[in-house]
Amino acid sequence: MRAKIISLAFSMLIACIFLNACTEDEVKYQRYYADGSQVYQVHCQNCHMKDGSGLANVIPPLTDSTFLRENRKDLACYIVYGLSDTIVVNGITYQTPMPAEKHLAAIDIAKVLTYITNSFGNKQGIYDVKEVEKNINNCK
Repeated sequence: MRAKIISLAFSMLIACIFLNACTEDEVKYQRYYADGSQVYQVHCQNCHMKDGSGLANVIPPLTDSTFLRENRKDLACYIVYGLSDTIVVNGITYQTPMPAEKHLAAIDIAKVLTYITNSFGNKQGIYDVKEVEKNINNCK
C-alpha cells in the first residue's frame, strides 16, 4: 500500500512538471515580450503613451489590432524608415510624421513588435527576427 502511495505521488509530481514546462517557443516569446517592453519604454512610449493610447488626434494608438494585423508586413518598415504618409486608425486620420529609428537592430525591432502586437488588447504572437529582416528587405 505504501509503495502505491509513493508511486502515485511520484507520478503526480512528474505530471505537474510536464504540465508546467514551457516549450522553447514559449520561452522565446516571453523573452521577446519582456525585452520588447524595455525597447518600447525607451523608443516609443513618449509618443504612443504607456498604455498605447496615442495622443488625441496627433499620434495614433497601438490598441487597434485590426490596423496592426492588416499592416503587419509594414510595421518594421515604419520603425526603421519612419512614416510620413497619412494613416487611418479607428476611423481617425493621423498626419503627424513618425521619426525613423534606423539605429535599432532587427532583433530589437522584433522584440518591440512582439510587445506591441501582444499588448494593449492585441494578441498576435511572436514577431520573429527573421520576419523583421524579410519585411525590412521588402520595404517600399
